[in-house]
Amino acid sequence: MIPYITNRGGPMVGLEALSMQGLPVDELLLTRETEDQLADLAGNAMSTTVVGACIMAALIVGRKLLKEGDDKATYESKNDVAMDVDDEESDDMNVDTAAPVKDVPIEERVSGEDQLVEKPLDLASTASTQLESLLKLAQQSARLCECEGRKDITDRQLNRCVDCGSSSCVKCGGRPEHNFEKIDVNANPRLPPLTFAKELKSTLPMSLSLTGVSQTLLDSLKKKAAVSIPDRRWQAWCAAVLRVATHELRFVEPKRQEIWAATYQSPVAHLELSLHPQQPEWRLFARPEDDEPANSEVRRLLESPIGRFVCEDGLFEGRWDFALPYTTSIQISVSGSDPVPAWEQRLGLQGKEYRDRMVNSRLEISVGEEDLVHFDRNISGEYTLLDKCGTANSALHKKATGDEDAHLPPLFLFLDPTRCGDPSDDAFVISTSKRRYEYGETRPLICQFESRWRQSDTEELETIRAHVPYKWIRAPSVRLAVSACIQSTPEDTD
Repeated sequence: MIPYITNRGGPMVGLEALSMQGLPVDELLLTRETEDQLADLAGNAMSTTVVGACIMAALIVGRKLLKEGDDKATYESKNDVAMDVDDEESDDMNVDTAAPVKDVPIEERVSGEDQLVEKPLDLASTASTQLESLLKLAQQSARLCECEGRKDITDRQLNRCVDCGSSSCVKCGGRPEHNFEKIDVNANPRLPPLTFAKELKSTLPMSLSLTGVSQTLLDSLKKKAAVSIPDRRWQAWCAAVLRVATHELRFVEPKRQEIWAATYQSPVAHLELSLHPQQPEWRLFARPEDDEPANSEVRRLLESPIGRFVCEDGLFEGRWDFALPYTTSIQISVSGSDPVPAWEQRLGLQGKEYRDRMVNSRLEISVGEEDLVHFDRNISGEYTLLDKCGTANSALHKKATGDEDAHLPPLFLFLDPTRCGDPSDDAFVISTSKRRYEYGETRPLICQFESRWRQSDTEELETIRAHVPYKWIRAPSVRLAVSACIQSTPEDTD
């Protein structure tokens, strides 16, 4: 049986399981573990083989101090221990003569029942907090170093890279070097994470559902996008979307990271709210069916989001976009200038191909006007190499911010290697997120370059292909709705 948390409307999560086992969760650094891993940790740490053995050992050692079930003598008299009360009082305090519990009526076994107050449980009620205020509080309480974990705030000096925006304390910083400057916590006071987590949980409903989704709507969006998708792929993707629309998504927990997030789950999907100060949005992911083969196309498709809700005036005020499973290949032009030593040369590699290798520190990417509609963001512009800010092969580039995207998250170009596979298949990507992703997480992509392209010192104009992994299409009739009531499903209690 899986414990069910009634006030949240969902099963017990891993952190709650650890807390129920008596472990000091406030003192543990739990930032990258999944819910399943935390649940496994709670079970393995307090299993019968560990705690049961300790209990048995304690009972064996103290066996001679225990009384028989029908023994009327007190523990003190059996062990010749003097008592501070007289015999008359000791007779009155003899618990062995008390009436058995089974003889006491059930309604009399609970004291203080008259003090209990009955109130209705409304899981749909939320506090009214403005989106702008919520984003400000999220930024004040965000994790600025890995050592802070979920709930701590370090008292060491914090630094932030002026180039890429990464932050760390003076103890954890060092590699990569970055271009750090001190964070003035006096001018920018920080907020305790627990305070913001409480505020966020009071603002968010405990259950959400996707409304306005039907096969007719999906077919109309496909027709509107004017794309050709194989029937097998389209039917499998539509089936996953329709499954998501039939289940409620229930709140799991807020996650303190570089950017605060809140997660919802259902048996067939998970939803994540990213409180990015420049672009807060919900991203919805569908789960493939359990009997799908490990290498099936459906599993690969569902690694990407099936939809997103871009917040505009509030958490539930904005637009809904579907990510149609259609990959577009666009020809783009890349030119470079200002060569600098490559990462192999800076490491001191002595091979002929590495010793004097140079790469361009500035890249100019241009996309034809007729092809801009295929991209979620305009990727045209100048990208500057940030060779001190890490990522694979020290290949992180940042796009120069213009008036067009000044209010949006910056774009990064970098090598994004796969978790396993042939290194020749690793490709450069353009994304708004450069952080390292754990297993099961998916990086939001704007586009992906063909795998053959690598940094060089050539100044000649190159023409390469960029692949857009999905096609965003707006669906005005679809909404993220608050569920008025929560009912348990068989999946929750099995």
